[in-house]
Amino acid sequence: MNHSATARISSDKLTAMRAPRISPKDLDLSAFEAWLRGQLAGAAFAAVVAVVLQVIRALFAQNLQLRARIAGRSARPPSERLARVERQLSFGFALPTNDVAPAVAAAADPATKDPPRERPPRPKPRPRTKIGAGLPIEDVPNDIPAGERLCERCGVTMATVTHRKTYRIERIPERLVLQVLHGEVVACPCCDAIRRAPALPSVGDGGTLGPKLVTEALASKVLDAMPIERQARNLQRQGAPVAASTLGRAVSSVLALMVPLADRVARRVRASTHVQLDATTLPVLDHAAPEGIVRHTLWTLLGDGRWIYFAPLPTGDADAIEAVIADAEAESFQCDGTSTTNFIEKKLQKRRPGCHAHARRRLVEAARRGDLRALEGLRLYTTLFAIERRADRAKLDPAARQRIREAESLPVLDALRAWVLALAPTVEPKSMLGEALGYLQRQWLRLCHFVFDGAVEVTNNASERALRPWALGRHAWLFMGDAVHATRWAAAYTLCATALAQGLNPRAYLHAIVTELIAGHPHTRLDELLPDAMRVADPTLVLAARGGRAGDVVKGDEVSRAA
Repeated sequence: MNHSATARISSDKLTAMRAPRISPKDLDLSAFEAWLRGQLAGAAFAAVVAVVLQVIRALFAQNLQLRARIAGRSARPPSERLARVERQLSFGFALPTNDVAPAVAAAADPATKDPPRERPPRPKPRPRTKIGAGLPIEDVPNDIPAGERLCERCGVTMATVTHRKTYRIERIPERLVLQVLHGEVVACPCCDAIRRAPALPSVGDGGTLGPKLVTEALASKVLDAMPIERQARNLQRQGAPVAASTLGRAVSSVLALMVPLADRVARRVRASTHVQLDATTLPVLDHAAPEGIVRHTLWTLLGDGRWIYFAPLPTGDADAIEAVIADAEAESFQCDGTSTTNFIEKKLQKRRPGCHAHARRRLVEAARRGDLRALEGLRLYTTLFAIERRADRAKLDPAARQRIREAESLPVLDALRAWVLALAPTVEPKSMLGEALGYLQRQWLRLCHFVFDGAVEVTNNASERALRPWALGRHAWLFMGDAVHATRWAAAYTLCATALAQGLNPRAYLHAIVTELIAGHPHTRLDELLPDAMRVADPTLVLAARGGRAGDVVKGDEVSRAA
């Protein structure tokens, strides 16, 4: 019995009964109910059961079609945790297909489920942080008015006993001011000598926009995905006649100063021991192109969890990214299973650890589509990731992390490998589960690299998280003006992401380095403006509370995962 849209009853007996047409698209439940009541009165009970099962399969197929249609419309990416996937499954059986083995029904039977596992002891609650820690404190008096201080019983003015303190975080709206710069001019009373006060640092020659306003516009676009044109409209509503083109040119002049700093971050990435990399599309405006836009590629390289470099490249092929990392000193380059980066092993002769998040993602998709055989693989991945979370909470160094991986993670990988080899021959290669098992088989050696090196992450998620601000902004500003501005904006993203990865407030960091750059900071001492040096020179730039995730946040000599 197949799953075509016009599923028919093959039996001659059922045909003679004139069974209703069963289709996932136009199933008439009222007609089916009337036919079912009429058949129950007769003796064809087995035929009725067959038709009921056919209706259930049709409804299940329709449910899967609707679920697949709305899968991409969720407000946030669906969770890949095993418990969430099991709750999302609407039925306790899988969609009958050619590649489903009879073992699925046994797996769905509650009587054959594994005995309930003992829950681990609940961890101690984290100490509650003080509200607004690190923020400036402003005392706001809230006294009783003079007319209400008189006692209604005695007629005597009440005396103050104490003040009850409550806390709240408030925002003071920003305000724009027109600064009138009075440059002093002095002259000698005895001769014609005249001297003027030097001009204050500004963006461009004689620019009418202050450095702080321009830097704030730059930070808002990089950190909050606020397009320049939209910011210009906000300034105009506040009474400042700032055109979008004027603000854009001023921001571009500041961006040009950041490119040398981003190049120095690239050097730190190439000097790292372990590098993660990932890529996304980069739309660039080109009037000569047929559609007016060409698709460049933006690569992000994460070095040792502390240095993040965005490299805009004109193409997405292997030669372009190979030219960027060919002279890198890294021992390993962690990425997903794309064939673009095969040169890492073939030409560079470097290790290429795989990403278990990509491997698990395919199993999750197979389970969501109704193939319950993928749940066993997800259970093994739940155990594997639980080991990593325990190591993160214990803040283990790479050597201790490697020992716990060899002792606990390696047996889980052996069980996962045995499960893949046993199940793969019974699964259609073109099915979703078949693709998931094929990915695991092709990438298996790469997926095992993390066990023998405690400094290698189990997933490539850190580099993917670093791309999120760019991907979010791409939906707002749509494209880059040209390749030159793509390079400049990539430099700004590089500095902001690296500052956040090293525990600095990226907005405050941008203001600090722009002030230094427009004041004429020597190019021979640009390393003094990198995030690690600025962290030591100006401790006020350190984040008061952890926020955002762009790799790992460094606090002192300790590397901790951002919340």
